[in-house]
Amino acid sequence: WFLPSSPPPSSTMSSPVHLRLRLLLLLYFLLSLPYAVLSSCPNNCAGHGTCGVGGVCSCFAGFGYSADCSLRTCPKGPAWADKAYQADAAHSLTECSGAGICDRSVGICECFEGYTGAACRRSACPNDCSGNGVCMTIRDAGLYLGSDYSTAPGSIGGDGLGPKYTNWDFESIGVCNCDMGFFGPDCSRRMCPKADDPVTINQNSRKVGFVLHGSGSYLDGVLKIGYLGHTAEFSLGTQWTASYCKQQWEKLDNVKSVSCAVAEGNPHTSLLEGQNVTMNVTFNSFPTIPSENNFFSHSGNPPLTAFTCDTSGTTSNTAASSGAVTSCLVKDLVYSDVTEYEFCARRGTCDFTSGLCYCFTGYTGMDCTSKSYSVSASNAEPALAATATGNDFIGNALEIQTEKPASQDFNFLSCKADGTEVFSINGQGRIMMGELVITQTGATISQGGINVDNGGMTIKENGMFVTNSIGSVNTAQFTASNTAMTKAVMALYSSTTASKTSFKFIEAGESSATTVFNVRGDGRTSVGGGLDVSGGATVTTGGLGITDGGATIGFGTVHHGGVPAEYALNVVDGAEIKNSRSNATVLKLSTGLDNHNGTVLSVETNTKATGNYFGYQDLIKTVLNNDADESAPPQVIFRVHSQPKTEVMTGGFLVRAGGATVSAGGLVVGSGGVTIGAGGLALVGDVTFGSGVYMTGTAQMSGINADMTGATLSGGFTSSGLTSFTAAVDAQSQTLTLDGATIEGGVTHIGLETFSGGITVAGTSSVTGGITFDGVTS
Repeated sequence: WFLPSSPPPSSTMSSPVHLRLRLLLLLYFLLSLPYAVLSSCPNNCAGHGTCGVGGVCSCFAGFGYSADCSLRTCPKGPAWADKAYQADAAHSLTECSGAGICDRSVGICECFEGYTGAACRRSACPNDCSGNGVCMTIRDAGLYLGSDYSTAPGSIGGDGLGPKYTNWDFESIGVCNCDMGFFGPDCSRRMCPKADDPVTINQNSRKVGFVLHGSGSYLDGVLKIGYLGHTAEFSLGTQWTASYCKQQWEKLDNVKSVSCAVAEGNPHTSLLEGQNVTMNVTFNSFPTIPSENNFFSHSGNPPLTAFTCDTSGTTSNTAASSGAVTSCLVKDLVYSDVTEYEFCARRGTCDFTSGLCYCFTGYTGMDCTSKSYSVSASNAEPALAATATGNDFIGNALEIQTEKPASQDFNFLSCKADGTEVFSINGQGRIMMGELVITQTGATISQGGINVDNGGMTIKENGMFVTNSIGSVNTAQFTASNTAMTKAVMALYSSTTASKTSFKFIEAGESSATTVFNVRGDGRTSVGGGLDVSGGATVTTGGLGITDGGATIGFGTVHHGGVPAEYALNVVDGAEIKNSRSNATVLKLSTGLDNHNGTVLSVETNTKATGNYFGYQDLIKTVLNNDADESAPPQVIFRVHSQPKTEVMTGGFLVRAGGATVSAGGLVVGSGGVTIGAGGLALVGDVTFGSGVYMTGTAQMSGINADMTGATLSGGFTSSGLTSFTAAVDAQSQTLTLDGATIEGGVTHIGLETFSGGITVAGTSSVTGGITFDGVTS
């Protein structure tokens, strides 16, 4: 390009023509310059379109509502209401079908109440069919539920589909298709039982004829006959008989009983029979619980339009041609004065909320077809009696039946006294009664158990026997569900006047001959296999007897008078332990701890010391021949009593080692003597020895009164400060030292080997009776 002020490159460009051409080119350049510089699309088409010439956006599908493609469009449907654009023509395609607002940020219709669908083009079904049906468009209702074909004479069978509805609202109007047993626009109504009116008699049953014709030599395939929402199927390759016809019709839920007549019944063989098949069906009865809904129902006389033939699955062929036409004709045979099929048999009113019949006076039953009787009687005559005569009778004297399956919402029997129900049997066999008295043979419950809601249960005679063959459940279980329970969960009482030891409250074992546990009438409890007590045991009276198995008391703290005690067993009112085995220890007390520093056995009493021999109690007492069964009285051997004093009654007192120390109270050995093997005997207080005291160690007495009548001393004897020394002393082979003692009865030394220690009588000592030495060798 050259500007006008530029000199031409050559003389050929300076002509007027060339000058005009250059000006035109310059003008074109100037005019096109603003578009080239300024042409850009708004908002860059929001990313939902392409920018075109002149800065105009070409929006993607669904984003064309604004110039910059930022707002979305919504789905369109036939407008529910708009102006007609020609005669009988309206309902143009409109966003949200004119029944909603488009949310342009997302392109979704927000439908007004009562409308639904992506484009709000469908009306919502009322109450969403109450949960008892499905919502369908009127197109689908006609196509899948409508009549399949015309019933005019000579009509051709249908294809299983109803008429096609194609008007503007074919996908707009919604309608409920209710479940069987429900009806109403929103399927909220429940059908009551239906039956024939028992008052109307001598009526006819509805009868319909079906004629199947094929132009070929034989028929084949499956014929489907629709009847009010149900379909019966008939094989054309099967011999048609009356029983086959009855069987196929009675498979339908809305048919109870039919009878059939079939002519030319083999559609698959000869030419004549193959071309024409006739089936006449008499509908004798329909189900008491109707299998009907808002689209399919009748009152006992279903019209011809209730029956449709679907021949789409049939064929009619010849040897020369195939695909010949099959036709099906439905005919009225009996249609006047037919039996009714009405709610509650027209003998009651239907509660369409519950589906229950409320029968008129004189009628009863779930469908009000049974007559009710009101019988009155005077005096003691029965109001109603049923008698089965004949000794060979084996049937039911009274039988109550229902067509309805077992359910708890109805009663087989209800007995009322002055309007108050006292006995009833519901539809599941549950019995309700005011009181049950069984006078003979008892009661056997084979399954389900027995539930007593109130009033308890009393068994007066022959007791109660409970058996259980299921190992995973309790044979008998008692549960108190009241959290404020103050009585016994199980109480056992006996009013017997016999000996309390002659009966038992509880007995347990494999049989009555082999029991392992029992509680006697006097409360004595016997445990055969040992007793485990985790929470302690208190026997307040009668003691505790364990005949076998022993008793094991584990670690724990015993509370005595509310104060914890450091022992494992606390017996309040005495305990007796018996042993029937000759070689067993009756009672063994032991501790298994190497570092035990407590008391193994503690015998205590709250009784104060009596201070005299009378009125004392024994803390410890040992007796031989306690049962006096060897012609000899019981013999007390040893006792510790509350005088306080320890007495060895017979057999002597033998200390083999360690000696014996009596701090106070003295030691009394009634007979048998006292033998101290080693360690000596130290007596601090007064001491009295009977006959047969034998001491092998050294006897030392200090400041006491000693009565040693008949005592034998083999280890020597030393006294210091004796105030009295009564009876003779036999000191064998040892020394005798007396200091300040008064000896009455004398001192005798027998068989002394030596007498090196001599006899010393010092202080105020005196010897009455003398001192005799026998056998002194030195």
